[in-house]
Amino acid sequence: MNEMNYDKLIEAASKKLGISPQQLRRSLESGDMKALSQGLSKSDKDKLRAVLSNKELMQKLKGASSPEDIMKIIGRQ
Repeated sequence: MNEMNYDKLIEAASKKLGISPQQLRRSLESGDMKALSQGLSKSDKDKLRAVLSNKELMQKLKGASSPEDIMKIIGRQ
């Protein structure tokens, strides 16, 4: 994923989570999942845990070239 697509994804996700893009980026870089999940419903937290614990899915997500590709991959799960 190129930097521009990554920035778009961070922006969209930060709005959904109700945190700033900078805070989301720091949480991702530090691996702070608690900060990432604080604004999520229980259902969304469970979904996030399922995605993060699925090594095969994480490999696919790392190879995605755009936010749209990520949504397609996640939507199949």
